[in-house]
Amino acid sequence: MERGLYAAATGMVALQAMQDVLAQNMANAHTAGYKQDNRVYSALQGQAIRRLAQGTTRGPRIGELGVGVLAGPMFVDWRPGPLSRTDNPLDVSFGDNQFLAVRTPRGERYTRAGNLQLDGNGRLLTASGLEVLDAADRPIVVAAGGRVTLDSRGNVLVGGTPVARVKIVEANTGQLVKEGESLFAPVGAGAVRLAASPVVRVGTLEQSNMDPVRGMVQLLMVSRSFEMAQRALTTQDELLRQAAVELGKV
Repeated sequence: MERGLYAAATGMVALQAMQDVLAQNMANAHTAGYKQDNRVYSALQGQAIRRLAQGTTRGPRIGELGVGVLAGPMFVDWRPGPLSRTDNPLDVSFGDNQFLAVRTPRGERYTRAGNLQLDGNGRLLTASGLEVLDAADRPIVVAAGGRVTLDSRGNVLVGGTPVARVKIVEANTGQLVKEGESLFAPVGAGAVRLAASPVVRVGTLEQSNMDPVRGMVQLLMVSRSFEMAQRALTTQDELLRQAAVELGKV
């Protein structure tokens, strides 16, 4: 009977972890360049059930009695998000596994959020205010004097004249970790390299790859499943209480 307690309790813990991941994804369903998180779940090792053979349990195995579920590590879903057309000359999206390099207080980081802007000093910034780097790892600053746009090769143009080129890298996504604000940090040597053939789509933005409708359905399913596991835990506890009371009368 105690196995039922463990199964229900571990199920509740796993469902809570699943809800936390879904809530984080839902909160970023409209964040440009966001990649949703997922988590691996696995069954805890159970007890093998074997068919009785001549009064023993050495017969053929017929299945396994599980004792719960374990929430494993999270991983990033790297599927591309849908593109939206904005026709803003400072909005850009990138090819698969390509990222824009930006400067942060922690060093160079990478993002697929291409909603860029200019501040009053002519600095090219991300929506969160981080400086965009050029191919020489310097912040891009443009002088006043014309309309600022980007082209399909990543060149920054002022009045149609190229003045800089944004740094676009190709990454081994298995060697990137999230840092928040749609930023990714490299892990290990060779995680990123300059993109040999950068793909820059001007006037478009890659949206989050989180489907908010599907996420809402999953949240409802998790909530219902948590309630069922909670009721199972309560039932198991009541059965144990009754067993202790009745056995005490014998």
